[in-house]
Amino acid sequence: MLEWLQRRRNIRQRLSVCPTPGGVSLALADRDENDALVIRWAEHLTLEPEAGDSVPGSAAAATETAATPDQRAEQRSSDRRGSDRRATDRRQGDRRQMERRDGAGAQATSSASQATADPRLVDLLQRFVRERNLKNIPCTGLLRAGDYSLVLVDSPDVPPSEIRSAMRWQIRELIDFHIDDAVIDVFDLPERDGHSARRMYAVAARRERVLQLISLTNLSGLNLQSIDIPELALRNIAARLPEDAGGVALIALDRQQGLMTVTRQDALYFSRRVDCNTERLLAASEGEDLTPALESLLDGLTIEIQRSLDFYERHFSQSSVAGIVISPVPGLSDKVCAYLQAQLGIPTRWLDVAAQCVAPVPEAVLVEGISVLGGALREEQVAL
Repeated sequence: MLEWLQRRRNIRQRLSVCPTPGGVSLALADRDENDALVIRWAEHLTLEPEAGDSVPGSAAAATETAATPDQRAEQRSSDRRGSDRRATDRRQGDRRQMERRDGAGAQATSSASQATADPRLVDLLQRFVRERNLKNIPCTGLLRAGDYSLVLVDSPDVPPSEIRSAMRWQIRELIDFHIDDAVIDVFDLPERDGHSARRMYAVAARRERVLQLISLTNLSGLNLQSIDIPELALRNIAARLPEDAGGVALIALDRQQGLMTVTRQDALYFSRRVDCNTERLLAASEGEDLTPALESLLDGLTIEIQRSLDFYERHFSQSSVAGIVISPVPGLSDKVCAYLQAQLGIPTRWLDVAAQCVAPVPEAVLVEGISVLGGALREEQVAL
């Protein structure tokens, strides 16, 4: 994906590596007798918490429980005063933002040059690579949400060799980090009626996060050949679904959020993050039945899906998608898909992961996110 990578072909096997907040997910694909890529296995490696680690928010909760009513009232009053001061600081900071950005660029680039991976994660992955004998297998590393920005922009009127340079100027105000700390790449939207699309997607990845991913894979003994983003990894899965011929919305859920992509005939048209995750869904569910809490979450998801599909149809001149496919959430029944289908009027089902994989996929991989499977199914061959 990224601009310094070069193309290669005829790779028989591919390993996908996707860091997560508490570990790393991996999947291995190779070619079957029909020369098609299939997932041979998938694993999620979890870091053991270090001594002194605590659950985020637990200390604050303990303090709140131990405090007296008067102390809690005083704390809330103090919080409001602090909030007012922070609002004033933000307004003052906004006026100085443009002045800071230029100076921040040099500092960001300097810190990025020293980016290294978490030593504990390196050690965990090193052991796994040795145990599975994965050292020479081509590897794709996946960035995480927050590591990059994906922006839909007008195609610059410049020669192809100058597109990335022109894009740096075009997106510098559209990302939430300094452009000097960004690694830029682009990919086109599908052609319309034989004519090139007038818009394209730009990927601006945080250089520090890219270098950390390179450090993790290289120090672990992996043969890193490409770096990709979850949207394109999900495109690899969606392209294999029967609904893709007429357009499919694929929704991949993980512990933190959801990612929705809309593809048609192997092309990514649209993506967005959705405010829904596996932990919230499981916490709101009780057995096979739909609870009021779960229906409330699904109603919110319905609104986000409908708005996304409206945008897709209107801005890309497309008909309604043929179906909606959702990554499976262990513990949730088919009633979830039936509920969404009734609300949206579009065929909705769980993703049949077994159709893509030779071996069963552990529940931990499904909960942490299925993009690692799509990374292993990458057909575009790019290498360092």
